[in-house]
Amino acid sequence: MRLCDANLGSVLTLMLAASWSVFGADNFLTPQEKAQGWILLFDGKTLNGWDSAGTPAPGSAKQGTAPAQPGAAPAVGSNPQACSTPLDLAPMPPAASRWQVADGLLFPCGDPAGYLTSKEDFKDFVLDVDFRTGDDTNSGVFIRSPGGAAGYEVQIWKAQPQGYNTGSIVGTAKTDVDYKFIPGRWNHYEITADGDHLVVVLNGNKTLDVHDSKFSNGRIRLQYQKYPIAFKNIKLKLVNH
Repeated sequence: MRLCDANLGSVLTLMLAASWSVFGADNFLTPQEKAQGWILLFDGKTLNGWDSAGTPAPGSAKQGTAPAQPGAAPAVGSNPQACSTPLDLAPMPPAASRWQVADGLLFPCGDPAGYLTSKEDFKDFVLDVDFRTGDDTNSGVFIRSPGGAAGYEVQIWKAQPQGYNTGSIVGTAKTDVDYKFIPGRWNHYEITADGDHLVVVLNGNKTLDVHDSKFSNGRIRLQYQKYPIAFKNIKLKLVNH
């Protein structure tokens, strides 16, 4: 190999490494993503834009209640990680769950089980979420939650009692085949809500492509039903018509 070829190879290697460090960064929007209209819902450092207080169901005066999902498990955790910061240990409103941010990750701690809800409503969008969980964890990503309760739950649970397993939308549509997340590793959901058209993609595999009009607008909710569960790279792009 000529010297110039070797130098060129080294330069290309450095360029690829640099590009990977940019495009592979967590909780970060690339210039291209910004130009496409993506917004970052989790900054990797704080809970800004989110609320873990218990949310009453529409028409309900009782704090912390929400319409029961078909086959829902009891609202209890499973050996949750202990809360470790003064903020986490501070007094909380009734039915509020506790969430921590550490090392760029978003995860619940302690008891009770519950939800982390965006403070903003979203109507038509594409939502990207990375999640890491255990084999028997029960969690989910809710979209279009009116008032922060109900909404469409995109399941993260391998064996939901009524068959709304991972990749399904609980109470709306079940997958045709069994889709599995990879326990202990990062998995990726891409969830599209465009009018009554709902599409769910798990790790590059389309699990659902359905039409439903029960919920047209609402918040994003991350569920903590059973530990462990962690999230990162929560990004959303509005669909403009």
